Amino acid sequence: MKRGTFWRALLGAALGLAFCTAHAAGKDMLVGNWDLDVGKSNFTGRPAPKSGHVSVTAVKGGGTKAVVDYQFANGPLHYEYAGKPDGNDVPVTGTTYFDSVTMIQADKHTLIRTERRAGKVVGITTIEVAKDGKTMTGTGKGTLPDGHQFSGSTVWVRAKK
Repeated sequence: MKRGTFWRALLGAALGLAFCTAHAAGKDMLVGNWDLDVGKSNFTGRPAPKSGHVSVTAVKGGGTKAVVDYQFANGPLHYEYAGKPDGNDVPVTGTTYFDSVTMIQADKHTLIRTERRAGKVVGITTIEVAKDGKTMTGTGKGTLPDGHQFSGSTVWVRAKK
């Protein structure tokens, strides 16, 4: 994965974990499928993905599983994670830029998410869920493995599938 895809992966993961938090708080309406609105998202001068999709399902025992897929000009990116919004590390598979995340729900519509690689914080993303449940916006910043700083925002809309 090229370094420019890291922050997009990070934001996508944050969105999926926002679904985890909302579901645990009794917001089943957020479990489902979401598509990236590339035109409304900000990629801070880096190439935007052609598309993005997040699928979130409830898991036995509480919490949710998020499956995140992006299509970039240089190929696909796929990663997954499952967990509860309890502030504990949740493992992430499929990307080398972060291997775990923690999340805290600030209020009914806001999630603050911290991404880590080998125990070190490499990014923070804030997710804001629209009151109507039709859109979510993720705003994040952090540091790539090579020390490069990133920031950006993604806008996701509920998918019809």
